[in-house]
Amino acid sequence: WLSTVDRWCEAGDFAAMAMANDGSQKEDVSTGQVPLTLQVSLPSGRSETVSVLPCGTVVDLKIAAQQSFGHRFLRLATGVGRLLDPRESLQLSGLQDGDSIAAVAQQPKIAATRRAFAVWFVG
Repeated sequence: WLSTVDRWCEAGDFAAMAMANDGSQKEDVSTGQVPLTLQVSLPSGRSETVSVLPCGTVVDLKIAAQQSFGHRFLRLATGVGRLLDPRESLQLSGLQDGDSIAAVAQQPKIAATRRAFAVWFVG
């Protein structure tokens, strides 16, 4: 038996997060959770504020960052340089509301034959 929050988090629909006009956090009405607000920065200095629910995973954070930057291939690291595992929950990652993380754009490698293709990343 799953609670409403567990079912909502399992569904992976993290798009319903909101910020109040004054920039303060606002509780998500469908889950009752306050989203984590994180500062994501590229090496170029460009920075975006991203909000995700704490019941999510690093993948949810990565998707939110990709949408904010308009770049599909990002790798995320904590402020102390630890690479974030996409399968890890946000709670286990140790990220706290207001933390800054780094995003590094990756260049995909592509190889193809007449019948197949492969896409991979180095690192």
